[in-house]
Amino acid sequence: MRKFEAAALLPDFSISFQQHVGPAVRLFEDACSAFARGTLIHTVNGPIAIEDLLPGDYVESSAGTQPVTWIGSTTYVPGVVSEGTTLTGLTRITSDAFGSGRPETDVVVGPAARMLVHRPKLKSIIGQDRILVPVSDYADGDGIVQVTPAGGVQLYHLMLGRHGTIRVGGLDVETYHPGQALARVEGPSEWALFLSMFPGIEQPGDFGELTFSRSTREVIDGLCAM
Repeated sequence: MRKFEAAALLPDFSISFQQHVGPAVRLFEDACSAFARGTLIHTVNGPIAIEDLLPGDYVESSAGTQPVTWIGSTTYVPGVVSEGTTLTGLTRITSDAFGSGRPETDVVVGPAARMLVHRPKLKSIIGQDRILVPVSDYADGDGIVQVTPAGGVQLYHLMLGRHGTIRVGGLDVETYHPGQALARVEGPSEWALFLSMFPGIEQPGDFGELTFSRSTREVIDGLCAM
């Protein structure tokens, strides 16, 4: 089991702060493990560290300026591994790893972090030229490195009213949406436990639509090589 914290913007514009205990599996961990503590998020008031954001703060997204509706967090502790967990390490993206200013400085992300990849050739194959791919897929031991910190690291993810991407160090990184992971929910009790982390969400459709599709680097490289 793993401890999770969730802050949500309620209909009356107050903020709910809750602590939860849930299984250490992808469905729960993906909701809270995209950005390491200290990651700067572009907001209407300038860059703000992820741990200082609150639901209701406005951030710059691919869908325009939007308020944060939900923030989840959990702690990654190196050396503590359980069956089913995805939290087995972090990824450091060094400055300029994807080109000048991408990112502007080193960025550390968790396993749930996906970035928007632009491949013009995909337009004629799948009807879109931008797709979300896990950052960890690009680990090369040089500019993008898998790392195991010496101690625990607080990880975060955030949700907006509409799924999309936010700017993180010059990269377009996905906001939270459970996507197809909801199909892996094991029974009513797990479903109820998962939804308890999201006040106001009662059914899958309440998360909204995925703005961008998801895939892996292997699949994308294969399609572009055709």
